[in-house]
Amino acid sequence: MKKRIHFFAKPKIQLKYVFITLVLVLVTALLSIYVMDYRIIHSTFAENLCDAEVAALSKEVRTGILWVLGIVLVMAFVQATIFFHQLVGPLVALERTMDVMREGYFGGRLELRKRDELKDLAEKIEDLGIKISQEVKISKQAITEITERINGLKDKMSESDYRDIKEKLEGLLPFFKEHLGPPAK
Repeated sequence: MKKRIHFFAKPKIQLKYVFITLVLVLVTALLSIYVMDYRIIHSTFAENLCDAEVAALSKEVRTGILWVLGIVLVMAFVQATIFFHQLVGPLVALERTMDVMREGYFGGRLELRKRDELKDLAEKIEDLGIKISQEVKISKQAITEITERINGLKDKMSESDYRDIKEKLEGLLPFFKEHLGPPAK
């Protein structure tokens, strides 16, 4: 199992979405307080109470909701932090893999932690890398065969045509790396 070095792999993104989650919980709680106050004040039950009793009842309900809000905010913070950790960490790994693939190294293994999200996407990227790696091998073989055939036809074509074709073929080769994983560091 792979361990993550930093809990906040992309702090700006993670904290942004944790903050949005907390704001939504807070807005929901404030709306709940407003609705409860309104329902208490305008209920048939409140008609039988004096204004002081209605105010005391509203205050108790508000206090209860605020306690629940505090608990829910802490729980939402913990849950959102863990969720976005499990979501953003794999994104960083996927970005790194795509950077390596852009350099021409395909077919490597993308390891995510047991509870990370995006495993299906990681598998598809791995499969894509393997497929591209296979195509690269086939293309390298084809280039080698074409080069050999051109070498055999060297005497039958002009030197400039031969050099031009040879340069074009050699221009294709740098992208095709010799190994499947990223370069050794």
